[in-house]
Amino acid sequence: MRFYPFLSLFFLFSCVSVENKDSEKSIQIEDPMIIISSQIDNDITNDALYVKRAKINLEKNRYKEALKDLNFAHSLDTTKGETHFLLGNVLLELAKRGDGSEESLKRASKHFYTSVKYGYNLALSYKNAGEIFMHRGMVDKTNIDLLNTSVQLLEESIRVDATNSHTFILLGYAYSEKDRLKEAINCFNKSIELNPNNEEAYLQLGNLYLSMQDSSSIKFYKEVLNINSENRLAWYNLGLSYHMNGELSKSQDAYHKIIEFGIKDQSYINANYNLAQMFMQDLKDYKNALNNYLIEILRVNPNHDLALFNMGICYQSLGDVRNAEEYYRKTLQVSPDFEEATTRLEKLLSDNEKYK
Repeated sequence: MRFYPFLSLFFLFSCVSVENKDSEKSIQIEDPMIIISSQIDNDITNDALYVKRAKINLEKNRYKEALKDLNFAHSLDTTKGETHFLLGNVLLELAKRGDGSEESLKRASKHFYTSVKYGYNLALSYKNAGEIFMHRGMVDKTNIDLLNTSVQLLEESIRVDATNSHTFILLGYAYSEKDRLKEAINCFNKSIELNPNNEEAYLQLGNLYLSMQDSSSIKFYKEVLNINSENRLAWYNLGLSYHMNGELSKSQDAYHKIIEFGIKDQSYINANYNLAQMFMQDLKDYKNALNNYLIEILRVNPNHDLALFNMGICYQSLGDVRNAEEYYRKTLQVSPDFEEATTRLEKLLSDNEKYK
């Protein structure tokens, strides 16, 4: 009996008439991509048609296909602000997806400048050009002009349109890179005014206050977690903030939250490492540090030199000279230039008669 619905569907499709098939063809012909491609075939020098097809591809995240059409449209007419704007956007998006280069970013910024020249979408043209210069400035920290240009462009974008919360975030990043922290804080706060659920702005405020060793960071990380309880970076930095503030139990809870997610990446390793350091340095509980956290790091990464080194310290602190020696030697196998491991091993051997 359970097969009947499927049998009914089979008969339904089997009985489709020729008229329905013709209707199906008609529907296919009305596909926007087919229509616009047909129009291009009949009018191959119409740049607007190539731009229109590019927009359809952009809606489907087909950036490379869109780029081909936009480049061709640009070759037909170099005076269209919209074409320049879309070219800049596509090149920027491809770079964000790891499919770009320094040269393609430079081309993108030129397109945004030209978009401004022709008066097209000024606020976003300034914003996107500013984002490109900020990225380049963060990569090449020796060229201060890049960040200065980024700030100028983003400020200009805000003068045109002060309602875009993301522009304030970008300007906040740029100010942060230039150590203009007060202005950065103002930007992130403004971004939150415009978008009260702005997870990224709260996170960056937390990071700024944490960098200043100000426990105000705690309230901002909590705001992030109210918006997104699975933001692992917020949990991790909340753990750092509590530890800095001497609230060890709360710090442990935050780090354990990262461990509970079970994603065994660098954040997982760092959370275990910080917990191990807390038990070693603050609580002098070497057995807990060793058995629960350092061992776990080595399960994920057997060649983690700091975990191996701290295993040696824990064993030495517990009076287990043999295992301490073993882990100092393992540390040096992984990192032969680890000077402190060499120093501790030599002292361990010299302090214990049976190893002389």
